[in-house]
Amino acid sequence: MDKLEIKSLPTSEVEISGELGAPEFTKFRGAAINHLNEHAKVDGFRSGKVPESVLVKHVGEETVLMKMAELALQELYPKIVEEQKIDAIGRPEITITKLAKDNPLGFKIKTAVAPEVKLPDYAVIAKEENSKPVEIVAVEEKEVGKVLEELEQNKADLSKIENPREKIRENLIKEKEYKAKDKKRLAIIEKIIADSPIVLPPILVESELDRMMAELQSDIERVGLKFDDYLTHLKKTVAEMRDTWRNEAEKRIKTSLILDQIATTEKLEPKNEEVETEAKHLLAHYPNVPPERIALHVKSMLKNEEVWKFLEAQKSDGAEA
Repeated sequence: MDKLEIKSLPTSEVEISGELGAPEFTKFRGAAINHLNEHAKVDGFRSGKVPESVLVKHVGEETVLMKMAELALQELYPKIVEEQKIDAIGRPEITITKLAKDNPLGFKIKTAVAPEVKLPDYAVIAKEENSKPVEIVAVEEKEVGKVLEELEQNKADLSKIENPREKIRENLIKEKEYKAKDKKRLAIIEKIIADSPIVLPPILVESELDRMMAELQSDIERVGLKFDDYLTHLKKTVAEMRDTWRNEAEKRIKTSLILDQIATTEKLEPKNEEVETEAKHLLAHYPNVPPERIALHVKSMLKNEEVWKFLEAQKSDGAEA
């Protein structure tokens, strides 16, 4: 490898520039010829049996050189990333800067890298938020009556439920407690995000927007609607929806990165038996999803919950734990 240069870019990306010497680059010619030979259709010759001179005349020398460059960089890029300890993510953007027979291969590679997460004193932030007055959860009689009325209008069979009004009240209290807890968590993470200078590479944001769009489309189609009709009703394009969601996508990514970093710092991990139990439960509902994918999802979800419990347990001196 000649003239390797690595430059950090401002958006959590790095640019790798360099050259592969002519002798090393030429070594990939045989593999490139074989690959092109397998896919070439030349009159009078069977696939894979075209003489090199005929093949080169048929596809052109530039095509051969481009295939050589592709094979060379497929082998070279992972080695550079490993040797230079580059925490690369996503697909790299490759530009060929020099390409000629019996000459070095010049290239430039831009790749996103995992963002650096510099955490503030998250324990102090959590203590400050936890010290604020607790939201009092109460359910008024009219709220219970409204739910009861909706159930009766939908012809729900309430005869099998012992004391339905009390059961509705309990469910409403649980729902409000969950919302209050979620509100507190949101306040904590927003403060941590505000004090964490995280620069996100564009590829991470675009991937999260892809995920959000896929979730919405799935939800729309699940209720029997067409996604295009839904967008027409909203009078918005996919591009406009993505722009609307960009801030939320960035917040999701930063939240995930911060929770993961806190888990690493505090050595927080879910118990294996909890992961196994929850994974089995999910697998029963989603049998077509690969078990290892479900296990990873469950472990991540439970690990995040461990972080939230840690943050919620941070109390000021003298406060109840």
